[in-house]
Amino acid sequence: MKPTQRWNAYVCPACRLVFKFPSNIANQGVVCPGCQQILQIPDHRAVTTPPIAETSETTEAPKKIRKRREANRSKNAFSWEEDGGSQPIRNVQSVGKMPILIISTSIVLCGLMLCGLLAWYFWAEQRTPPSSNLTVTDAQFISPPAPSNKAPSTSGSDADFLEKNTTFLTEAEALARKFLSAQSVEELRPLVRNPDTTIPRIMKLHPDGKVDMGGLLKFNPDDEYIESGKFISFTVRTKNYDVGTMVFAETDDGIRVDWESWVGWCEMGWEEFMATKPTTGTLFRVKLKNTNYYNFNFSDDNKWKSYTLHSHDEKYRIYGYVELGSITEDDIPTSTEADDRFFILSLKFPENSQSNNQVIIERVIASGWIAPDPPPP
Repeated sequence: MKPTQRWNAYVCPACRLVFKFPSNIANQGVVCPGCQQILQIPDHRAVTTPPIAETSETTEAPKKIRKRREANRSKNAFSWEEDGGSQPIRNVQSVGKMPILIISTSIVLCGLMLCGLLAWYFWAEQRTPPSSNLTVTDAQFISPPAPSNKAPSTSGSDADFLEKNTTFLTEAEALARKFLSAQSVEELRPLVRNPDTTIPRIMKLHPDGKVDMGGLLKFNPDDEYIESGKFISFTVRTKNYDVGTMVFAETDDGIRVDWESWVGWCEMGWEEFMATKPTTGTLFRVKLKNTNYYNFNFSDDNKWKSYTLHSHDEKYRIYGYVELGSITEDDIPTSTEADDRFFILSLKFPENSQSNNQVIIERVIASGWIAPDPPPP
């Protein structure tokens, strides 16, 4: 029976490669499989091999024995190809670097060449005229119709309607220009609706008789209007860059401007109303929104429905309440939209009011800011 071969490990002092050798070899020269240096194997019984993870910088490394190797190697060299050993790895320090560098450089060069070929291809395609056997379709452009001096062909009623609206638009713009350029209350008298009622209201706001309406910058910039009965409204932009809705009413004397809706007129000023807390109905033009605010005299949400009421210039805000199940509640349609809704309302404070910004919506005078004719006192 062949005796079992025993192996020992040895760390090369030159390249730090760990390799094995037969235990019966001592004080003989072997070739390191890593750096190909000829090493002297000491007696393993007198030498302790340090752990691989630890190295000592103070220990003097054995001197390297430099000797030119013969082509067929030394006869005394130990071969790793015998006894199940691994194949020797040569030039460990340089084998892994050069191929990686060469491969990386080749990849970069190939990528640059490919990009260059693609760029040349697209450049050539742009400069090459289309082949004669291909169908080329030009882009289609929609041009406005050529102007024509011929009147549009319409029925008699349609032509009358168009002429009437064109005439109304021209008159409304001229009236708006005069209205916004007026400098005194008396200049407004022939331009406003219901002057006997409106002029005293204007004088209350302008006791010196002087006004500054801002001047007209642009009439109907959106090219739209809203018609409701005998009222037609247009968007108007003043020279102060204020934008508002101007309502024109057809009267026996021609079209006139509804001054109250233009300025958001109220029967009492908002500051005075909140300070005096009148318990009788007072007319206000408001922007109304839904809300859920219940407090003080209106803390019972089973009795009241709440709204937010804004002044025409958004400077003032109060809370209005209607009693659930009342006629007034039905006059304010339910809406889920967040936009303002415009109403003329009669507002009053409750007796012994605990807050200056919570009022009762006594009744709805009108939906929108156009007062019914005749207007309320």
